[in-house]
Amino acid sequence: MAFTIRFRVWDKQEKEFSQKGFSLTLDGKLLKFGQPISNEDNYIVNSFTGLRDKYDKELFEEDIIEHTVAKGGNLTQHTGIIRYNNEHGAFYIENGPPLLQLFSIRKVGNPYENPILYDLYLKSKS
Repeated sequence: MAFTIRFRVWDKQEKEFSQKGFSLTLDGKLLKFGQPISNEDNYIVNSFTGLRDKYDKELFEEDIIEHTVAKGGNLTQHTGIIRYNNEHGAFYIENGPPLLQLFSIRKVGNPYENPILYDLYLKSKS
């Protein structure tokens, strides 16, 4: 069975995401068109979770999502950030359940294209 690793790259200078021309070496070095990148600090790599939200938008690490939680017969909306948990080898909601246990997921944004939304999320958690 073949498994393809997908990711997106945020270019801090250009302030945009790209997937074209980038690759990763086995030791995690970022390449662009097969050449080493001189300033890796200028790029942020987010892994694809393999999942899509209810509107068919791809979900990546660090995306901000809304999801529904069912507890005691009640449904409540929650907001969270997708993080990868190395210990469990799975994507989780930050300080929450595994992504695969959620339903009715809606992608709201990400901290790069929506910094104000991200700040509001962090303030609501403090």
